[in-house]
Amino acid sequence: MWITRRYRYQRRYRSRRTRVQTRRLVRAWTAGIVAGLALLAAGGLFFLGGGRPVFEKGDLLVCVNGDGRVEFYWPEAAGAPALYRVEFTCGTEQATRISPEPSFGVSDVLAGEKLEIRVWAVTDGTSIFGKPKEVKSWKCFHARLTLPENLEAPEVTGTLEDGAASLRWTGEGDVYEVFRNYEAFSVFAGGTREREMTVPLKEGDLGPQGFTVRAGWKKWGFILCGPAASPAESGGEALPSGGKLSLTYRETGPRLCALEWEGVQCHHFEVQRWAGEAWQTAARLTPEEHLRYDTGRLGSGSWNRFRVAAVNGDGAELQAEEVSFWAAVSPLYSTVWPIQSLTLQEDPGKGARLGSIPGGTALCVLEEEGDWFRVRYGEEYGWVDSRFCMINLPEYVGDHCAYDITNSYDSLFAVHGSPIREVTHQVLPGYEDVRLADGTFLVPYLYPCAKKLLTAAQAAEADGLRLKIYEAFRPQRATRFSYDVTEKQLNDPARTEDGGQVGMTLSRLMTDNGRFHLGSFLARTISTHNRGIALDLTLEKPDGGGELEMQSGMHDLSWYSETYRNNLNAKLLEGYMTAAGMNGLSSEWWHFQDDSTRKAIGLNSSLEKGVSPEGWTQDDGGWRYRNADGSFAQNTALTIGGRAYTFDKEGYAAG
Repeated sequence: MWITRRYRYQRRYRSRRTRVQTRRLVRAWTAGIVAGLALLAAGGLFFLGGGRPVFEKGDLLVCVNGDGRVEFYWPEAAGAPALYRVEFTCGTEQATRISPEPSFGVSDVLAGEKLEIRVWAVTDGTSIFGKPKEVKSWKCFHARLTLPENLEAPEVTGTLEDGAASLRWTGEGDVYEVFRNYEAFSVFAGGTREREMTVPLKEGDLGPQGFTVRAGWKKWGFILCGPAASPAESGGEALPSGGKLSLTYRETGPRLCALEWEGVQCHHFEVQRWAGEAWQTAARLTPEEHLRYDTGRLGSGSWNRFRVAAVNGDGAELQAEEVSFWAAVSPLYSTVWPIQSLTLQEDPGKGARLGSIPGGTALCVLEEEGDWFRVRYGEEYGWVDSRFCMINLPEYVGDHCAYDITNSYDSLFAVHGSPIREVTHQVLPGYEDVRLADGTFLVPYLYPCAKKLLTAAQAAEADGLRLKIYEAFRPQRATRFSYDVTEKQLNDPARTEDGGQVGMTLSRLMTDNGRFHLGSFLARTISTHNRGIALDLTLEKPDGGGELEMQSGMHDLSWYSETYRNNLNAKLLEGYMTAAGMNGLSSEWWHFQDDSTRKAIGLNSSLEKGVSPEGWTQDDGGWRYRNADGSFAQNTALTIGGRAYTFDKEGYAAG
């Protein structure tokens, strides 16, 4: 019996020990699995571009200018298609931005203010749960400093030798940083401890004068750089014409510029202007000691390229120089449309009431004073409240943005690739007069909002990008039509462009099986587009670089366009627009609206019908009457508003 009791005790002991060991083993395995899952969740299971982005070797440069602007430069990232997340603090203000270039700038910083910046390289990835995830580099550039005073710029000279810029300078610094300067941004070219550097020229470089040099001092984790200095003089190769053109330009009035150059030995000068695809001759001038060409009134916000060539007797060019520049932005001669009925007043904000102008009437801005536009309505001249006027963006913001109003010729509205009958690839009601005969578009947008858009566009330009607008004002009839027609088809099978089956209804594809609804993507009655304060837009690389890839196509009316799925490019767009004072819409990555302006002016109006350019318009040549297709009345006589007019071959009204 004693043996039996001992056996039972040993069996119970072994059983208890086994259970304890099993529990410990289970706990260990569970901890390992949890740790692994946490690591995968933190790092992401898949990374677009093949892996986590990695910075190339180099330093964070903090460059202090003398005008209150501070610029930051860091090495490019390798290993994955990457953008850069910048977290910046200036005093008590904090901001987070996505930058497409390894640089970032901030203005209006005062000496003595405390600055702090952190920079990661980031790319789009997918978490272990299949959700979009931003993947950061392991390395983070970090700088903390108090903005110093009285940093000095070196004195720089430069020459052009064998296709390279030879730069020399004097000054004091631990190191010297050299930058290539382009129209809207600078690119780090290299650093040295010496006081000279030779840099091979690249396409687009403007010789030695296209470079700047900064003195630098090594700090903890970064290099502090002083103001930039350009070469004071630029030697060069001998020119066969016996001198240099030294072409320059200067502003002589609102959007008026003069080209000026020095006389050289030649038969004549040819002034050329870039017309988008080729140079066109604007004038031929005989040589003089000093010559000048007046450009005439330039388009608001237009990007202009002019070229002057010295030509010999047989037509061969002896030498040529080119200048390019932005024209100033102003509403002068722009087309505007009141978003509601407006009073025409004798003076800005006061004086006799001259009449009432219906909403949607095309007007031409003759003058601006405060919040007032001077316009012509019929035979009356007076002032209207500019805050309630939509301005044509191509005539105001100009080349700072690109425009493609697809609803006027080939609507992109679809449900993740599935066409909507009577909507997709159609001209939507109210857009019939938006695309003009010359292929350009009318893009109406409330004037106070357009000023904010310009700020966002210029910020994108500084990063080498451009805003591309697909829609601004949308007629209310187009809003109701799109909603009503789409609503009737929600239970129809979704199909591909070629008619193939998708395997679900349009509603399920659009709303993620009911998680969203049609109203998430299309307004039923009145939208912010109808009030002229909303934009649908994306980002592109200028000069044929194409649009940046987003998580869905433009006007994809489905949950794939929700902003919680935003990739880095969509976050970049969001950063430009929100920094300018716009608000986004959670269901559409491309949509931004100016709610603060609407609240400030008490805007409750909207327009039922589409706009047209038809009406009187003026330029420096006089008055012309524009038809609905954008063409002008020419070589004809018309009766307009009960009065007879004759128009010459250029379309200007006589008398």
